[in-house]
Amino acid sequence: MSSWDFRKWNKLADGMAQFHAKFEWEFNHVYDLAEGGWKAKGMSFARFIREAEQVSHHLDLHHRIEEAYIFPMLAKKLPQFKAGGKGSDAHVAMHRAIHDGLERYDAVLAKAKRDPDGFDGAELRAVMDSFRGVLFHHLDEEVKDLGAESVIAAGFTLDELARFPL
Repeated sequence: MSSWDFRKWNKLADGMAQFHAKFEWEFNHVYDLAEGGWKAKGMSFARFIREAEQVSHHLDLHHRIEEAYIFPMLAKKLPQFKAGGKGSDAHVAMHRAIHDGLERYDAVLAKAKRDPDGFDGAELRAVMDSFRGVLFHHLDEEVKDLGAESVIAAGFTLDELARFPL
């Protein structure tokens, strides 16, 4: 397959990889700033908290869009994206673990907004560490599942891939 053809078949994976790289950067950025790094960068605490809240907001919005628009189209030919489909249990378990981690993350941020002087960056980092592995693994797996080899094997056509909102 030519590199041009590969790019057409790999469209979904490439598009998703761009979003996922941004999420990983945001996550790592907040992690790096959590224990006082925001001060060293000249940020106010309020700005740090706003940036930290964006991580959760962006991931939540991304998952909602995927579940409403992308996954139903994928589920027609890729069972891991269909509720109850073969391999979907792993995706469901990962989404649950990520959601649980984000709830704990949001709780730490809400507490910090109520009591800025009581903010504990080590606590935020510990929460982030608790779901970093599953989050990053999930982001990587999703890109792999959308790669050229996968969509070709599933029987998608280039016309079908062109209809995806990515």
